[in-house]
Amino acid sequence: MRILGGYTLIELVVVIVITSILAVVLVPRFIGRDAFDARGAHDTLLASLRYAQKLAIAQRTTVYVNLNTSTRQLCLGYSSDCSSPVLDPRTQSAYVRQMASSVVLTASTAVLGYDGLGRPVPNAAASYSVSNSVDPSMPTRTINVTAETGHVQ
Repeated sequence: MRILGGYTLIELVVVIVITSILAVVLVPRFIGRDAFDARGAHDTLLASLRYAQKLAIAQRTTVYVNLNTSTRQLCLGYSSDCSSPVLDPRTQSAYVRQMASSVVLTASTAVLGYDGLGRPVPNAAASYSVSNSVDPSMPTRTINVTAETGHVQ
């Protein structure tokens, strides 16, 4: 009896079917970058809020986070209008972030500051949400800043 070293027709068909199913499910996730833009904007806003709080504590001064929801631009500054900007530690230029056009930002307060103890100025809770304008079925991501402690979650 001879042993053959090839694949059977059934094995080949099963591999093709599994590959087709994976392609149908996974390829649409990578075609558009809108979902990635919304997640990236959420992560950028979250990191910027945390950085502003840590910088305010380290420098014992007030640092403001200014979020313009219509232009989708975020800046950190020592004044509420960002006329005295915080320097980005990576580029040594003004700390300004531009979000993608497919992102919708909403904020309970457009300007939030942190005092030298890391507390929000004004001392009130703040809420930010990031959603996708292209695909409303994508989840809306929310960031909350706790009053008094300034905890960002």
